[in-house]
Amino acid sequence: MIEPLQYAVAGLALLLAAVATVYVVLDRPTGPVLLAGLGLLELAVLAQAVLGIVQLAGTERDVNGVVFVGYLLGLVVFVPVAAVWALGERSRAGTAALIVLGLVVPFLELRLDQIWNPGG
Repeated sequence: MIEPLQYAVAGLALLLAAVATVYVVLDRPTGPVLLAGLGLLELAVLAQAVLGIVQLAGTERDVNGVVFVGYLLGLVVFVPVAAVWALGERSRAGTAALIVLGLVVPFLELRLDQIWNPGG
C-alpha cells in the first residue's frame, strides 16, 4: 500500500466529517461543498483500490487477498452509498451520515494497513 495515499484518504475523510458536523450544527442540508468533498474522496479511494489491487497482484507478501480486496472495494462502495443517503434524506440525519462516513473511513484505512502488513 502507498502510505501517503492512505493518509490522504483518511485526512480527507476526517475533513469531510468536520465540514459535515458544521452543516449539522447549522441545520443545513448536504450542499455543493460536501458533494465536492465526496467526489474527491471517491476519486482517492478509487485510485487506492486500483493501486492496491495492482500491488497485491505483484507482491510476494503473505496477504489475505480476498479480505484486502474486499476492504478496498467496500471503501469504493461506501462513499456513494453515504452520498445517496445524504441527498435522499434532506434533514440533519442525512448530513450526519457523512459524519459517520468521515469517521469510519480512517478506521478502514487502518485495517487495510493491518491486512497489508500482518506482522508489523
